[in-house]
Amino acid sequence: MIYYTEKEIKEEIEKGKIIILRGDQVYDVTDFADRHPGGKEYLVKHVGNDVTQQMQSETYHHHSLAAYTILKKYCIGNLMQKNVNLRHRNGTVKNGTVNGTANGISHSNGTVHSYGHSVHHDHTFPDDPIDWNEPILFQVPKLGDRYFDWVHRPVDGHLRLMKSEICEYFSQCPWYVVPLVWIPVVLLMLYTSYSSLQDGPCSFAVTLTKGSVFSIPVTTYHMPLLFVIGFLLWTLDEYVIHRWLFHLCPPSNYPVVMILHFLFHGQHHKAPMDKVRLVFPPVPAAALGVLVYSVYCLFMPPTMALTVFAGSISGYIVYDMIHYYLHHGVPYGSYFKSLKRYHVKHHYQDQQKGFGISSKMWDYPFGTLIKE
Repeated sequence: MIYYTEKEIKEEIEKGKIIILRGDQVYDVTDFADRHPGGKEYLVKHVGNDVTQQMQSETYHHHSLAAYTILKKYCIGNLMQKNVNLRHRNGTVKNGTVNGTANGISHSNGTVHSYGHSVHHDHTFPDDPIDWNEPILFQVPKLGDRYFDWVHRPVDGHLRLMKSEICEYFSQCPWYVVPLVWIPVVLLMLYTSYSSLQDGPCSFAVTLTKGSVFSIPVTTYHMPLLFVIGFLLWTLDEYVIHRWLFHLCPPSNYPVVMILHFLFHGQHHKAPMDKVRLVFPPVPAAALGVLVYSVYCLFMPPTMALTVFAGSISGYIVYDMIHYYLHHGVPYGSYFKSLKRYHVKHHYQDQQKGFGISSKMWDYPFGTLIKE
């Protein structure tokens, strides 16, 4: 074991390291700080201090077993107590041997994958059948009935899903791809709808109570209103998809359903700090988009649905950017700070509540609000 004096810890902090204590254990969380679910500022605020009470306090956030397991990854040694005659840091100690490299650079409990950071093995799950040295997507059926519990025990790091480099590449998505791909699609939809309505209005049929049908002509002048309606409809789409599709417990006797669940959303709950597995890649997003547009077309003419759908895609873009911001940004203002705390609780405290991400609006009427 490596031992540090208070003076040596102070020297490391002066070099820019973010070091915290828990009891007599010393942790270098410098590399983890930007991925800390509560935000880097909380770690910086307590640098050099014992965080035992903060991790157990409900005022900050009562940390889960997974949080303590993740923290182990960054343990670099113990605090040397006064009047203890031990050789420390770079040699053999009197009562043990050095294990690992000082200052948190080398860890033996992770597997290094792409993007330079390691995946921490899930030691919180008993008899974990997943081989973390191999791509894990097609391994998840091994979990059977335990899958839903396993997927909600987060790990720190990047998940490798597939063996094929091409498939693996397209299963990931940097945040900027979302606006880059979907803003032109929105503009194209609006242009197509506008051109069609210029040629002639379409009719929106409303069935009255006595069975008679009342037809409303829809023109280009209605497009701003339809766009706003579509944008607002997205907030409901977001809630419905997140709650009843992404948080549906897949049946263990249908491995394909389990794999699809992990591919669409389970991977994000397993590795919520993975920057390239947060926003939706264009291909699965397009599949969900076709589903939503088809539902819209059941209730309105396709030309009208196109404008409404353009508004919904704009809402989706805003949603994905907010989602990324809540995980990896430093929220400014009370609204986004509150949303970040709320979403952290969804991941680490109560995964079956708090389905609203860009807002809590639909959690109120559906009774899934996480109480602050």
